[in-house]
Amino acid sequence: MAGTPPATPTRYDGLLAAMPASVAGGAAAGWLLAIPLTLGVGVGSLLAACFVAISLFVVPPE
Repeated sequence: MAGTPPATPTRYDGLLAAMPASVAGGAAAGWLLAIPLTLGVGVGSLLAACFVAISLFVVPPE
């Protein structure tokens, strides 16, 4: 049937899941560790930006 999603997760699903997870992980690190919360969120956001660049330029959508 046309338009049905694949049955197994693809690498793009993993990249989409890793983006908010990295920001949440940075926020959790900033909250739990002795670093400023803004630094934790900033590092997590930088990592998420790397995932965006990877998903656009290294492994472009088909």
